[in-house]
Amino acid sequence: MKVKNICLTILLAAIAMNSFSQKKPVVEIEKLVTRREVEAPLTFLAADEMRGRDTGSPELDIAANYIASRFQQLGLQTLPGADHYFQTVELTKTSRIGNAELKLKDDVFRFKDEFIVMEGGGEWKGECIYIGYGSAEEIPTDIKGKMVVSIVGSKESQGQQIFEASNEKFERVKAAGAAGLIEFFQTPPPFWLRVVSYFGDNKRVMIKSTTAVVPHLWMSTSVGPGFSELKEGKMVMGALSIQGSTTISLPARNVIGKIEGIDPVLKNEHIVISAHYDHVGVGAKVNQDSIYNGARDNALGTVGMLTAATYFSKFPPKRSIIFMALTAEEKGLLGSEWYADHPLVPLSQTVFDFDCDGAGYNDKTVATVIGLERTTAESNIVKACEAFGLKAGTDPVPEQNLYERSDNYNFAKKGVPAIDFATGVKSFDEELMKYYHKPADEVSTLDFEYLVKYYKAFVYANRLIANDPKKPFWKAGDKFEPIGKELYKK
Repeated sequence: MKVKNICLTILLAAIAMNSFSQKKPVVEIEKLVTRREVEAPLTFLAADEMRGRDTGSPELDIAANYIASRFQQLGLQTLPGADHYFQTVELTKTSRIGNAELKLKDDVFRFKDEFIVMEGGGEWKGECIYIGYGSAEEIPTDIKGKMVVSIVGSKESQGQQIFEASNEKFERVKAAGAAGLIEFFQTPPPFWLRVVSYFGDNKRVMIKSTTAVVPHLWMSTSVGPGFSELKEGKMVMGALSIQGSTTISLPARNVIGKIEGIDPVLKNEHIVISAHYDHVGVGAKVNQDSIYNGARDNALGTVGMLTAATYFSKFPPKRSIIFMALTAEEKGLLGSEWYADHPLVPLSQTVFDFDCDGAGYNDKTVATVIGLERTTAESNIVKACEAFGLKAGTDPVPEQNLYERSDNYNFAKKGVPAIDFATGVKSFDEELMKYYHKPADEVSTLDFEYLVKYYKAFVYANRLIANDPKKPFWKAGDKFEPIGKELYKK
């Protein structure tokens, strides 16, 4: 009888110990993640004095130095290939175009009314060639010196995907020696005025090109005899003049630090916790305010990354974690693109990217996880959200293609499982758009009771993934599964 009692006591003690060990990280996070801890850095990053943290601005440099000082204070390691905590990102900026004119046969097209210049400048005359959507299969063998004309994007692309497909096509025709690329919409797009407003002056920021800069144009539609003959396969001569555009280097830095894992084997696997720290700067006045503070987008995400760094500096996980503040996200995910092409830790040793970025919130019962259902980390993320009274929600507006509009996408394209942890969104309604890329997006408008729960869930989700014996991966059938298998030699 005594033996049975002893065994029962041991069993109950083991159950109690296991229950305590499961609750312990939740208790630690509850104590560490408080309003005071998150409100202070949010207030600094989104202050008026930071003038919207535009890429290339002195204020963004201040933000980078602030983040680096936090990394140093927390004892994060620097990585080989970085200068202290900084990774230089080579960007260029093109200045305003004075005038531009395009001729196809006898047709003359006017700058901004009918076309905009996405990249390039100078003068050109020669032969034009039509290539449909410009897929790899549609591009002829010899296009050297010819101006390539194509339908914008690809046959499959829509919405924001057009930009990605367009850029990929441009790189293909440049590599083949084309004189440039002209893309046209098949019907006048309803958002043409927005496109012209954003790109019309050609004040674009991009990654420094390693090849010759040639023109890239977008046209509102294709009309006139010149286009008709091109589509029929006839040879058409054209001319392009772009005046006044110059290109200058633009200073930019990613801020990167590391906490090494404590498991002798798993420490060789790295999780990236990322967030972009730039915003859109100073712009048009709205209600007498012209500073686009970017509290929600994305000082909020940057503080999520810093909060996780604070936690893991005190409680290191089994896997190693790389903390990454990315630049120039608002200019086209450029900081993450640069890192993905120039990683400081091999991507084959990077098992997950957990990005923290969003447009704002209008549902305070959830954390919206863009890509939640795409990786095997789903159950850990759901568990983490539930622990702090939130639901892990999936993408509520798939037509907006949000997955490919945050920095996680550049990791995914390389095969690294990657998702985005955003604040709760039920729709892109008036409440959300009141703050999204508006001067009204200030810290004083934030609900910290909700945000503290959101940050706690984010930290706990990263802890569960970092300590899970099973490495996260794409779920079967995901579009990135094949390249992930190639990356990790599965």
